[in-house]
Amino acid sequence: MAEWFQIKVDSLVKVNNNEEKKDILTEIKIKLGSCSHAEIEAIARSLDTGSLFLLFSSNDREVTEQICLIFKTLFEVLEPGEIYQKYPTRIYELISHSDVSVRSLILKELLSTASNQQTQLLLLTDVNLIVAVINRISDEDLTVATSAMCIIKEIGKDVNGLKILYHGEPLRTFAKLVVKNDNVSFRIYDVIINIAKNSKEALEATIQSGFLNSLIDILQNVDILLQMNALETLTELALTEEGLNYLEQQNVLTELVQKIAQANENPLSNLLIPGLMKFFGNVARLWPNEIFSKYPIVVSSLFEVLDSENHIILGVALDTLGHVASSVEGKYALQALGDSMLYALKKIAEIIQRMPTELRISSMNNLTLILNVQSIEQDNRILSLTKSWFDALCDDPLGLIVGLSKQPFADIRSASLEVLAVVASQAWGQEYISTYPGLIEFLLDRNIETFKECKETKYKVVKCLSEAESYIFDANTMQKFKQFVNEGPFYVETNTEVAFESAT
Repeated sequence: MAEWFQIKVDSLVKVNNNEEKKDILTEIKIKLGSCSHAEIEAIARSLDTGSLFLLFSSNDREVTEQICLIFKTLFEVLEPGEIYQKYPTRIYELISHSDVSVRSLILKELLSTASNQQTQLLLLTDVNLIVAVINRISDEDLTVATSAMCIIKEIGKDVNGLKILYHGEPLRTFAKLVVKNDNVSFRIYDVIINIAKNSKEALEATIQSGFLNSLIDILQNVDILLQMNALETLTELALTEEGLNYLEQQNVLTELVQKIAQANENPLSNLLIPGLMKFFGNVARLWPNEIFSKYPIVVSSLFEVLDSENHIILGVALDTLGHVASSVEGKYALQALGDSMLYALKKIAEIIQRMPTELRISSMNNLTLILNVQSIEQDNRILSLTKSWFDALCDDPLGLIVGLSKQPFADIRSASLEVLAVVASQAWGQEYISTYPGLIEFLLDRNIETFKECKETKYKVVKCLSEAESYIFDANTMQKFKQFVNEGPFYVETNTEVAFESAT
């Protein structure tokens, strides 16, 4: 069979007419489509595909795309690095091919090679290839640029790769691209931050390259949009301990706090508030006590913007609060702030009841994070805290959530059921549910739910209730919960069962 394919491939080079080439390529595609995985693998290994590479010089886009599809089929069955080992010169040349389909094909194959620890070594010996890949980070096609970025990120994970990237021609290529234009420069910054996160040595090498400090300098740029991009990129670095320490040493966090304090002085500065909130929210999720104690203005500003009429800023504030409160340590740090958190919870309840749908759903999603505690982390102290927070929402918090879970809108209904699932996972919540009129019947009634996601979430609620301590629900109710769980989320009662139950 391989011989048939070789004959066809060789004939392609001899044919000058594009239509004839297309016919042969179609034959090859059809034949490949009828082969098993093992047969394609045997063909890919024995076939001399050098002739196919030569056809990439064709001006006919359809011919080029068909060849790409054939190569894609062959590449998929080969081990990473096999094609590069066989045709290193061809691969190097095609990285800069004029057709985006070819560039994308070659870079995806190189990404497969770079992602494998053994085969990555092949690339590390080819500095010219690495430089060619770095240059593709500036590609006009985002898919190609992203593949190139991913390859360099993989190379940056290796100690030797790190040395190669920040030395000689690769370093000079980075330097040329970082000043090319804003889009390309932030692609480069994205890559260098990703590399810097890998280890202490990687961070040190990135600092020495000078790129990290040039990114930090953008935070002082008069262009607010550039500041926002820089802030978003630096957030990734701040989520590592070494990265955060370096940013603190460079007074970056102090300067960001000043931006929050001075936000009212410049109307454009308000555009930065969402990014600043996200930055400190992400960092505070990992180190809540340190951030809250060192930068109290961040906390006070977070609670202040909950009163904002700007729905974008309000949405980010809710996400930040939920993000910080998602860990037990974050919950205790927020509790230590006193009445601020209780005020925030009342505000969340108001938003759930009165604001536009998007904000209502956001509030419920973040309320889920605020109240959620993994079973392994549950103890009297944390359960007492989540109970007090739930009670602080309004006069009848369970009634509020149950009411929303009965609305005919899938998004509202699903978000409220998620809150109910978190309540049902904690002993105090199970007690609340056990005494709430009609709620157990509502949860066990399968005929009410028509939306798939709501059926799944309601199942989650009942499953939590089925694991409650025996003193909370009577034996009959527990049996119903367990039967519901055993039947699964999408169980449908037959007419016979319904008729039988009615008769009894």
